[in-house]
Amino acid sequence: MKNYQKSLVFLILFGLFLNIHTSHSQTNTEVNTYKWFDKTVGQDNLDLNNGTPFTNTFRTQDGSHLFLTDSFELGKVTYENQNYYDVKLKYDTYRDILVLNPFGQSENIGISLIQNKISSFSIKDLNFVKIDRKIETVPEFTTGYYEEIKFAADFVFYIKHRKIQLKTLSETGVYYNFKEDNTFFVDLKGTVYQIKGKNDILKLFPEQKKQINGFYLMNREQRKSDLNLFMKNLMKYISNSLSIQTK
Repeated sequence: MKNYQKSLVFLILFGLFLNIHTSHSQTNTEVNTYKWFDKTVGQDNLDLNNGTPFTNTFRTQDGSHLFLTDSFELGKVTYENQNYYDVKLKYDTYRDILVLNPFGQSENIGISLIQNKISSFSIKDLNFVKIDRKIETVPEFTTGYYEEIKFAADFVFYIKHRKIQLKTLSETGVYYNFKEDNTFFVDLKGTVYQIKGKNDILKLFPEQKKQINGFYLMNREQRKSDLNLFMKNLMKYISNSLSIQTK
């Protein structure tokens, strides 16, 4: 009954928005409609508030944490094919769990959203998709959430954000530190490859050897300070070079 009422109200609202906001793009209209509807129905009653309580029993030191960002951030999630905007999210990259802070609740309260009901989400301008496929030649490309950057229809770059756990014993007990240990993949013309280093990139793009070596040379500091950004910029550079060559 709830889903029927939600669908009926949405159809009415959508018609009103089409009449009132005819100058807006389809995307903006859709986003604003969903936001308006969520506030009207009450965000604490949304189907999104569905999952198990999130718990974090790890004692950490020196600002270490198991999340993409340590605080909840406003984002978007597609849950059971329904888009939810401006919801507070936090991504546990150690256990691959997307955490929702329910509307109006303390940020000490979180819900572990059900992974197989999520198709995508966005946090801090980073776009993630749920991957559920097995590739025998790339066993590291496992089911889970991946940051996705599409450079072209046949050139997609993925980052699997994850952290490894380091245990420390002290006089006051056991503490855990979490260290970033991301992995990189390229989906090129429908085939997925893992990128472990420069040699893997050169094998994929041998005609770009000079440009790739030059990029590594010119961006050594970025590679040391922010490997994720370095890899994104490198893939964008390669993609642009390939586009120029095909013209």
